[in-house]
Amino acid sequence: MLALTAACSGGAAGTADEGTVLRFTWWGDTSRAERYEQAVALFEEENPDVDVRTGYASWGDYWTSRSTEAAAGGLPDVMQMDLAYLTEYASTGRIAALDEHLGSTVDVDALPESLLPAAQVDGETYAVPTSTNTLATQVNTALLGELGVPVPEGDLTWDEYDALLGEIAAAGASRQPAVHGSVDYTQVFWLFQVWLGQQGKTLFEDDGLGFTREDLARWWGRAPALHTSGAFLPPERLAQLEGVDALGTGETASDISWDNFLVRYSEGSASPQLVLLPPPADDPDESGLFLKPSLMLSVGANSRHPEEAAALIDFLTNDPRVGEIFGMSRGVPASSTALEGFEPTGLDAQILEYERALEPRLTSSPPPPVAGFGTLEAAFTTIAQELAYGNLSVEDGVEEWFTEAETVLGG
Repeated sequence: MLALTAACSGGAAGTADEGTVLRFTWWGDTSRAERYEQAVALFEEENPDVDVRTGYASWGDYWTSRSTEAAAGGLPDVMQMDLAYLTEYASTGRIAALDEHLGSTVDVDALPESLLPAAQVDGETYAVPTSTNTLATQVNTALLGELGVPVPEGDLTWDEYDALLGEIAAAGASRQPAVHGSVDYTQVFWLFQVWLGQQGKTLFEDDGLGFTREDLARWWGRAPALHTSGAFLPPERLAQLEGVDALGTGETASDISWDNFLVRYSEGSASPQLVLLPPPADDPDESGLFLKPSLMLSVGANSRHPEEAAALIDFLTNDPRVGEIFGMSRGVPASSTALEGFEPTGLDAQILEYERALEPRLTSSPPPPVAGFGTLEAAFTTIAQELAYGNLSVEDGVEEWFTEAETVLGG
């Protein structure tokens, strides 16, 4: 955070006496930061006239800082980008179109043809995907064994999964600390998209919403009984664990989250032994799943050194040594040359095998990155947290979110 503060103090990077200075920022934990620092050091070795000044923050703090910088015209030269914010930043001229650099400074031949369109707005490319991921149910098999709870086999329906979480909580109630089934999965905006896909719907459609109030009420309506039974980790305890993953500490035995989080969770203090399973679905032929660009890199429109910034993006996306440094921790490398940098083993092999096994079952596409996506995702999470604390009824929460959506999407 100190590095981020120092990096943000000077606005857009310029040229120092020793050469070109680039600012590069991302969101993530210390594990991701350590990997990025290693990759940046390699880039600086090959480009001695470029000084890359780095910084990172948690997801929420990251976007708060970017919003402040954008208002002042001082975004980083290179910044980690997410699909949820791509249209907002591209349509307002905050990030630069990269098309003039593609095929020259940035090699895109190693990327799947189907992936690059996800980084485009109005026919122009505003980011380069570095990796892909999808959602998975992660289950701590060793902890389930200790609790005497059978590891699920085959596909689970939503009701079956909820019953499993309740069984875990009942078996783990006497432990110190108690073991719960999972954190509240109804707070995950992207998982709501998966559930909608299973119903043949989507979050956004034609710059509007692709679902109804009744759909959201059904989704959030799953949570109250799971909080009452202890199947979900209490929100008060989750707040105490801020910055630490409940699955990694052994306070939950399952979580539905991005498949590349397997690495992060496995590095937790409890060293959980995790397997990846498809998220629940009431119809196994309608998984609602899709491959999402897990991380993308963009260039700030105010950058004084767009060519060098593009070169850094190319390096972080395609270099085999960067592929080796990150493994699958950012997701499955989008670039075939980055993937050639290492032979996936252990957790990395698990993630790759999971995504390859899912390919025939991918039945949805990511929702279009409408302007305001990130704002609505943040509101979704905030309201769902209030529901978890019992400060709102499901009906009131739905109305509050739809009111926000109508404002953000312009009616």
